[in-house]
Amino acid sequence: MSDDHTPAPEPSPAETPAQHIRAEQKKKNLYLRLTSSMPLAITVIVHVVLGLIAAAVVVQQASSEKKKTFEAGQQVAAPAVEHRLQVARRGGASGGASSPVSANRIFSTAENALQMPSMPDLPSMGTGGFGGFGAMGSGVGLGAGTGMSTSLGGGTGLGGRGFMSLNFLGMTSQNASKIVFVVDTSTTIMEPSKGGFQAFTIIREEIMRLVGRLPPSAQFNVILYGSTGGDENGVDVNLFAREMLPATSDNKKDFFAWMTPVNSQLGNFGPFSSTRRVGWRRKPIPPEAGVDPLLLPPVWARAAQAGLEQGPDTLFVITSTQGVVRQRVDPETLEKRRATVESNRAAFAKELEKDGLTVDGVVDARNRAYNKAGRELAAANRRLVSAGKDPIIIEGNWKIMDSSVQSELKRNGIKIELDKTGWSKKDGSTVNIPVLNVSSVEGATWNDFNAHFARLQKHFVSERATLNIFLFVGPNDKAENSSANLTSVAKRNGGTFQLLTTKRLEELKTRAEAQAAKGG
Repeated sequence: MSDDHTPAPEPSPAETPAQHIRAEQKKKNLYLRLTSSMPLAITVIVHVVLGLIAAAVVVQQASSEKKKTFEAGQQVAAPAVEHRLQVARRGGASGGASSPVSANRIFSTAENALQMPSMPDLPSMGTGGFGGFGAMGSGVGLGAGTGMSTSLGGGTGLGGRGFMSLNFLGMTSQNASKIVFVVDTSTTIMEPSKGGFQAFTIIREEIMRLVGRLPPSAQFNVILYGSTGGDENGVDVNLFAREMLPATSDNKKDFFAWMTPVNSQLGNFGPFSSTRRVGWRRKPIPPEAGVDPLLLPPVWARAAQAGLEQGPDTLFVITSTQGVVRQRVDPETLEKRRATVESNRAAFAKELEKDGLTVDGVVDARNRAYNKAGRELAAANRRLVSAGKDPIIIEGNWKIMDSSVQSELKRNGIKIELDKTGWSKKDGSTVNIPVLNVSSVEGATWNDFNAHFARLQKHFVSERATLNIFLFVGPNDKAENSSANLTSVAKRNGGTFQLLTTKRLEELKTRAEAQAAKGG
C-alpha cells in the first residue's frame, strides 16, 4: 500500500546579519524623515485652522449686517420747532456814555419758542440830547453857557437777573442795581493844571446822563464831597438823599434840579453848591468791627464810607487826588513835636531880627499879600465870565503864583503880582516861613488803608460793593504812584481804576453828542 505524502515547503533561506542591519537602517531612516518634517506640518495645520476661523467670523458679521433694517416710524404730526438765538451786545469803551450796553435781544422763528420775563415799563419824557431835559421844557445852562439834557427813560443794558451793565465815563460795571456816585467837587478838580472849568461840567453831565437812563427798578444816590483842609483829612459831605432812592421819573427830575448848579456858578463851588444840603450822619462802628479809629484814610475814602453805609452794590468814585493815608500820633510824640516847633520858632525869630522883622509881622504881611492877589483874581474872573469865558479856578490864594495859573492869567491878558511889603528881606527876597504849627498826625501805609477799607465793607455791606475809581489828572501830572495805589485799592474791592483827563472827557462828550444826534 502506498501512502500519499504532500511535499514539505522549502525552508526560507536564513537572514544574514548584513541583511538584518540593512533592514533596521531603512526603518530608522523612515522615522527620522517623518519626525524631522513634523514641525512644518503642525505649522501648516495651525495656519489653516486660523484661516478657517477668520473666514467664519467675516461671514458671520456680513450675515448679521444684512439682517439690519430700518423701518420708517410714525410720521410726526407737526414739524419740530426750530429757532435761533442771537444775543447782540454793544458797549464797552466804544459804546460811549450815551448807550453803554444794549439789552440782550432774542429772535425766534417760532411763535412762543422762547418765553422771556416781561421788562418793567420805563418812563420816557423825551429823546434826550443836548439842549434841554428831554421834553421837560427849556434847556438848563451848565457852566459857561453850555447845556445838556438827559432822557428820563431807560438806556442801560439789562441782564437776565435784573441787574444792569453800566457804562460811566468809559468804564463798564457789570451786575449793578444799587449805585452810589462819590464826586470830588473841590476847586482842585477845576484848576488850570487839571484842564480848567469845563472839566467838571462834563463830569456833571455824564453823571446826570447815566442817572437819566437808569430803570425804575434801580436805586441810586450821589454824594458830593470836598476837603476841609488840615492834617486830619477832614471832609465836607453833601448827599442828594439820606438813602438810595428808586430811579423813578420824579426822583430823576429832583436829582437833575439838585445837581445842575453844582460848580456851575462863579463863587459858588464845592459840595454845598447844590440846591439843598443833606449832611452825613455817620453810623457808629462797634469795636468788634476791627476798624482802627486812629487811622485817617484819604478824603475820598471818607466820603466813600458815607456811600458804603447805604448798602450799594456799586460805587463810582471821582477824585482829583489819591489823597494821603495818615494816623494820629500818641500824646508823648505830640509833646515832643510841640517842643521842636517852639525851638524852631525861636530860631526863626532870631534870624528875622537881622532884617528888622518879627514872626507875627511877617506872617500877617504875607497873608495880606495873598488875600490881595485873591481879590484881584476874583475881579478878573468876573470880567472873564462877563465876556463869555471860563473863570480861572484855584484851590486857594497860595496857588496864584503857580506856573500853570500864571500861564492862564497871561493867556487872558491878566497880571497879578504879590505885594512883598513887610515880609521881604533887605536883599529883596521874600521870607520863607517854616512850619510853625504842631501836627497831630503821621504817615501810614496803603496796606493799612486797604485793610481799613475791607473792614468797612464787611461791616456795612452784606456783599462786597464794587469800587470803581477815577483819578482826574492834568497833562503834566506825574501819576505813576497814584495809579499804582488806587489800582490796588480798586482791584481789592472787585472794581477797576482809570485815569481821566480833560481830553478824554471831551472825547466822551463828543461821542455822546453824536449818539444823541442820531437818536441813540
